[in-house]
Amino acid sequence: MSTLQSDVNPHYLDNVMTVADDREVQATEDIYAENGMKLIAKGKQINREMRDRLLHRKLRKPLEDCMEVASGVTGDQCARVAEEVLAQHECLRELCAVPRFNPVKLLAESSFKGRLQSLLTIYAEHRPQKLHHAVGVTLLSMGLAQRVQPSVMDATQVLITAGLCHDVGELYINPEYLAPRVRLDPQQWRHIAAHPVVAHRLLQDLPGPCRQASVMVLEHHERLDGFGYPHGKRGPDLGIGSQILAVSEMLAGLLQTGLAPLVRADVAVKLIPGEFNRAVIDVVSQVSHECLKRSPQDTTFNPEDALQKAARLATHLNVMDQLQHEFADEFGRASAAFRHLMADAIERFERIRRAWSSTGLDAHPPHMLPQLEWSHELGPGVEVAMIMREIVWRLRELERELRIRVQSAAPADLPVLDAFTARLDILTNEPQAAAPAAADALA
Repeated sequence: MSTLQSDVNPHYLDNVMTVADDREVQATEDIYAENGMKLIAKGKQINREMRDRLLHRKLRKPLEDCMEVASGVTGDQCARVAEEVLAQHECLRELCAVPRFNPVKLLAESSFKGRLQSLLTIYAEHRPQKLHHAVGVTLLSMGLAQRVQPSVMDATQVLITAGLCHDVGELYINPEYLAPRVRLDPQQWRHIAAHPVVAHRLLQDLPGPCRQASVMVLEHHERLDGFGYPHGKRGPDLGIGSQILAVSEMLAGLLQTGLAPLVRADVAVKLIPGEFNRAVIDVVSQVSHECLKRSPQDTTFNPEDALQKAARLATHLNVMDQLQHEFADEFGRASAAFRHLMADAIERFERIRRAWSSTGLDAHPPHMLPQLEWSHELGPGVEVAMIMREIVWRLRELERELRIRVQSAAPADLPVLDAFTARLDILTNEPQAAAPAAADALA
């Protein structure tokens, strides 16, 4: 039995309509409303004229199982995209350079049918370069798996399915939340954080490798230290496949930025001890170093700009001790659930602060940092800049995830968290004007 709801998701339906503008989307069987009314006959094309008819009724069967898209995504198409992605990124070629391993051939031999093919096709069409991203994640996953677990060959098709489908849940999210450079509030972010759950439901009752892949997809934003989403699972609860997919998705995002991706990758996976699997980190680091030796990356580094950002970051990090003391009584009166969440958040913050200490910049008062001259004593400039960039991202993730968890587990204590973050804004931005959010002051 399908785990999908009978209600048609409006965002998914709009994505279907967009694809239907350019190619045939056909009903594979009669589509009935829950009350028995036939809405669309088998063989009929689904188009924009039918949108309201589908949207405002519950269906007997999920729409995803009653339609197909003409000229859907195929294994051959994925293989062609894989060749493009491999040609573009030397580190991917290095990662996949494993004896008797041909990821392009494995993708070409893959077959997608029914709901799976429709989801992949609509996902590939709904935003530019999404199929390239999915194939990139798949190549990274297969390459990492070959190096971390070279004896495990029967999981290849599971990795392919998980890599290609890890973000299909985005089809069900308001597209405004997915637009580049849009800053989301915690309530809006909850919708983004649900996309692994949606994708898991879409895959878990399909045949073949989909059930195993659905677990990896559900967990691809989880972290070993418990500060991922959607469920905050910890080390023993996460399989190696899920951990490989998590690292692969993050690395694919770094490759797409074009901003010294190998340097960033090496920094990102090692920034917070215990966040990612050690064996996977070692492979990423090894491949990055090998590629950098052959082809050093052209990176620009502005010492003055870096030191100005370092001063803002140092101020933000340094006020946390003062705030914890200032709010000790409020935290003591809060619920046990809130205190537990704050303790976990502070523990993660301390690991982030240790990453900052690794730069050596914490040896100087924040107000003195802009006056320094960068020298070899401050470490390799590009690497330090990358560490600071990754720290800022981790702080943003921490603030956002903490708010979501408090809203869920201890909503009565949200005013305490609001007062805490408001005070952080004031302290971080003095004597400047306060920014809309603490993380903005670090950007």
